[in-house]
Amino acid sequence: MQNSKVMQEQISPREIIEGLAQSLCENYVFPELAQQIAATLRQRLADGAYDGILDADQLAKVITEHLYELSHDKHLRLFYRPEGVSEHIREDQSYPAEEIERIRVQGIEQSFYMKKVEILEGNIGYFRFDRFMHPYFAGENMQAAMTFLAHTRALIIDLRYNGGGDSSMVQFLCSYFFAALEDEQVQLTGIYERKKDLLRQQWVMPYVPGPRYLQKPLYVLTSQNTFSGAEDFSYTLQQLKRAYIVGERTKGGANPGFKYPITVNFETMIPSGRSINPISGTNWEGTGVTPDLAVAAEEALDVAYRRAAS
Repeated sequence: MQNSKVMQEQISPREIIEGLAQSLCENYVFPELAQQIAATLRQRLADGAYDGILDADQLAKVITEHLYELSHDKHLRLFYRPEGVSEHIREDQSYPAEEIERIRVQGIEQSFYMKKVEILEGNIGYFRFDRFMHPYFAGENMQAAMTFLAHTRALIIDLRYNGGGDSSMVQFLCSYFFAALEDEQVQLTGIYERKKDLLRQQWVMPYVPGPRYLQKPLYVLTSQNTFSGAEDFSYTLQQLKRAYIVGERTKGGANPGFKYPITVNFETMIPSGRSINPISGTNWEGTGVTPDLAVAAEEALDVAYRRAAS
């Protein structure tokens, strides 16, 4: 097997665990917990927990399971990349040129993850997209969708299949549902960053292209697979009482982070920040976003549509 060959000839579990432990201690948003996780992983390595695992994908899966067992953080993961680790966004949030081009091409190939925009009977808008891409890449498409939906009498945003993405797009889209001038002092959320020891706040943007969607009902559909940035969008608008959430409790990942290389073929996702909502003072980490109306995910659209059309 190719993976086994990689494991035997290039990679040792000790190298991976040591690199992972060091990166955790340097970057994880909870420093004390990082030390505890690192110590436990090293002990498990010494006890032979990773002996005999010759498949690289399997090793990454086992270590990820241990990371979750110790942290209960669904963003904290280890990945095996047979093609080599990806280009990484630097922690100053600037993008290497190669990464910009990769994201742009991926966005075009996936139509920027925008799956369906339509007007249902009764002038009810429906918008499904499955990823929050940075406005630099997907802003024009988001504007086009919101312009098309602007004159509906209610709007349903379907995040049942959305696994998250960039917080800048969360801020961008949220801003369409609040008035310019009147709501510019409305804080949407905040993210505590460990490295800078500061709280980065996000507010309603003073300008978005195209018409805003104001004073009309907004429904957000969720499922057990709704995650990360999609949860941020749902939770933020729920706390501000601007959206009605219909569906299932979401997956529960509120700690944003970065990917860090461990070896040439292994990289880790480590949350370096923590979301803090200005209203609740907390977030949805580990608990998920609780819907205002709990229904099975497959029933959520029908339920929301009936409420919007009534």
